[in-house]
Amino acid sequence: MIRARLTVVGAALLLAAPSVRGQDRPDAVLVLADDGALDDSAVHAIRSIAASELRKHGVVLAEDRRTAGVHPLDADLSTLALDLGARRVFALRVGGRLGKKIPLSLEELTPETLLPVHSASLTATGLEECDVVTTRLVEAVLGGRSAESTAQMTTLTATESKSFAKKPGERFWFIGLPVALYNAGNTPTGFSLGYGYEAESFRISVTGAGYSRGSDGVAYVAMEAAWIPFATEVSPYIGGGLGYMGAGGHGGIGGVIEGGLEAFRLHGVRGLLGVQVAVPFFDTQENSGVNVIAHRGVYPAGFVRLAF
Repeated sequence: MIRARLTVVGAALLLAAPSVRGQDRPDAVLVLADDGALDDSAVHAIRSIAASELRKHGVVLAEDRRTAGVHPLDADLSTLALDLGARRVFALRVGGRLGKKIPLSLEELTPETLLPVHSASLTATGLEECDVVTTRLVEAVLGGRSAESTAQMTTLTATESKSFAKKPGERFWFIGLPVALYNAGNTPTGFSLGYGYEAESFRISVTGAGYSRGSDGVAYVAMEAAWIPFATEVSPYIGGGLGYMGAGGHGGIGGVIEGGLEAFRLHGVRGLLGVQVAVPFFDTQENSGVNVIAHRGVYPAGFVRLAF
């Protein structure tokens, strides 16, 4: 009885063995199409990383001495792949050094014709980045995606991260003379002081200002932002802000809208010329119980400012 059971188990193992071997049978070849004249140790390390990543994704690579070294993409490679029973061919290229940069690319090819199925390329800024770049190339080729689409916060190359790097900017004090554009028969008075940060295409600042003409005026402290479209010596700009405002003996939240020209942007001192409108978000009417004094709902002004 025991002997019969052992016979059955042995037969089952024999039947299962071919399928297990079939699962482990190599179905792909990884070759080095170009070593870029890098050190052998560096090239070997890059190829090993590519092979390891392919295996992590379920690709069973052929382990054969004939796949070592550099292989041109020619008929001999196609013959080798078919001889090894490979259904997929992966070709890794090391583009050599461009200063410290090392271009890398990975292609998947058909064994019969060596026509590309998918390819991806990235540039490492040094040998230290080659592991990250190689990992992303494998992910891109196997997923049929671009190498750029595989970027994550921890796998950005130095070249890619430049677009997220700090942009050049400067801090300025702004001193201005606003001139109220209403009550033309009266003498205008006004002054503004602000502090802000200006980059290539935007400015943020905190400004305190006040101006009047006759008995009608406005004062405010506001946080402002402006868009500056041109990174040239002279550029128009438009902006606005919100803050606390006082007008007509009342106080509350108000807004400021302004636009103008900014000059000398390529210098350390800049000049601004434009117009602005202060808009109280509250009723500015004065009511003493006897007399009602109406004040403006908007306060337009022209201005000139110096930034330093």
